[in-house]
Amino acid sequence: MKRLLQVILLLFVLSCGKSPFLAGSPLKNIIGGADGLKEELRFETDGLSIERKWETGPTLYNSSKITILLKDSAGNLRDPQASFLAYLWMPNMNHGSFPITITRVATGNYELDDVYFTMNGVWDFHLQLAERGNIYDEVSWRITL
Repeated sequence: MKRLLQVILLLFVLSCGKSPFLAGSPLKNIIGGADGLKEELRFETDGLSIERKWETGPTLYNSSKITILLKDSAGNLRDPQASFLAYLWMPNMNHGSFPITITRVATGNYELDDVYFTMNGVWDFHLQLAERGNIYDEVSWRITL
């Protein structure tokens, strides 16, 4: 039994391909995606509209970067009342991706970096507001790669 487990583990390790995220990856064709959202996104509980601007991407196998601007009803940049969070989810495959790095650049201006789409298909990009670990508002939109 022990020998069988060793063989299965060895097959598992050897069957994995080289990660496209490691240095020296042979990937040459980075695949661009489509963020076709047309309607406005809002955090209703804080009364904030959400503007998105892709700095790089969305792309497959490469780090994408997006700027998020949060504005009040008068159009002024404003921070949410609690924590601002973001993550990617692939609903057809039932998994997410690497953690997204969120940097507050200025009031209401956030840079989301290390956005990795790890495989082609349909992804949901989620933005959340949380207080003491409890999500109290969330928006999402679809991205296809």
